[in-house]
Amino acid sequence: MLRAKGLTFQYFENAKEPVFQDLDFEVPTGEITLLTGKSGCGKSTLAYVLAGLYPENCGFLPQGEVYWEDVNIHALTPDRRVSYVSMMFQNPDLQFCMNHLENELLFCLENIGVPESERAPRIKQAVSSIGVEHLLTRSFHEMSGGEKQKCALCCILAIGSQCIILDEAFANIDTESAKEIIGLIQHLPLTVLAIDHNVSLWAGVYHHIRSLDGTEPRVFDVIPTLPAPSAPILTTRGLAVNEISYPDMTFERGSLNAIVGKSGAGKTTFFKTLVKQHKFQGEILLNGENLTKMRRKSVFSKCGIVFQNPANQFLALNVWEEIRFSVNRWNPRQTEAWKDERTRELLALFHLEPYRNYSPYLLSQGQQRRLAVLSMIAGEQDILLLDEPTYGQDYENICAIMDLLLQKVREGLTVLYATHNEHLATHFSHQRLRLEGSNCE
Repeated sequence: MLRAKGLTFQYFENAKEPVFQDLDFEVPTGEITLLTGKSGCGKSTLAYVLAGLYPENCGFLPQGEVYWEDVNIHALTPDRRVSYVSMMFQNPDLQFCMNHLENELLFCLENIGVPESERAPRIKQAVSSIGVEHLLTRSFHEMSGGEKQKCALCCILAIGSQCIILDEAFANIDTESAKEIIGLIQHLPLTVLAIDHNVSLWAGVYHHIRSLDGTEPRVFDVIPTLPAPSAPILTTRGLAVNEISYPDMTFERGSLNAIVGKSGAGKTTFFKTLVKQHKFQGEILLNGENLTKMRRKSVFSKCGIVFQNPANQFLALNVWEEIRFSVNRWNPRQTEAWKDERTRELLALFHLEPYRNYSPYLLSQGQQRRLAVLSMIAGEQDILLLDEPTYGQDYENICAIMDLLLQKVREGLTVLYATHNEHLATHFSHQRLRLEGSNCE
């Protein structure tokens, strides 16, 4: 089995408190272990330590060891280590080195010394297992987040690790595709550690469930009272982007709109088009003004966006300054004391105040997403576009995010959010749109 004994890990050598201390953890061979816990409790950090990535690349491990059977994982070089344990990150962009899947697979196999004669069969088998033949030569930059995650899993399978650690691997994949991949994993001769807030995905599949901080997983079941929206603020007519055609759509001021659909259906593309990152055909009217005639700076003053990977849009060196920058930008006439208090309020609301001096890049993916949402909400834009805002969040933080969005909607903000959480989309929206790649309903 994959076994950790007495692990103590900290990000800074002189840290007052470690992320976890004297931790024992086991992942039984050939079985699926599900790991849960609040966002930021150390699940991803533990995954990096188990996979041998920490402390080799970050942080300090004052005590503890990790073994696969009798092999010390931390004593192995990376090319040898991956034959025992591999990991799929929350953010697949951190994992790819090449421009498309075919080259990435070749790169992986070359790096672990697989003979040239064996590479093609291994690639064919991995690609067929995940069903991503159509993505082999497509640029990663043109893929949705869900497609990238499928490619990342494909690479893990090609390497041939005995144990796979999945860190919120399906957060950006639609439920149908996620269950399909889980069904595949279930019948492979693998040892699996799956970190996931969405326990229902693994129902009837996992053999063991553990919580890193002792909390019980909960199903999101709060149904709010939605305020009535007022008048149209965003309208599309005959919109087409690349090979995706969208129907005519109208979004009203002060409304909450859920955009659902399979990975690659066009959700992210639609959002990027609204902020002039894609050329398009047809007409988009933003508060009555034609988008093609607006300068990009003017668009961003009216429309904020949080991308699937929020780390790409951070501006400051620490969490406090990231929010303080937005508060200051949109409230220039307020006193410095007022701005500081508002920044404290926002950070406390999303449970980020203890991390005020941390670099945004040291936060977990769930914490990074909350920080990015806060940064946009601190502004005064008319429309907010959120790509998977609750991805990587536990129950408590989902409630905090949606409550704050509802508060802003009541004040007149229009929110469009893409999600694979069908329950959330059903109960937290005035309008629910399903994209299918060429049409929606």
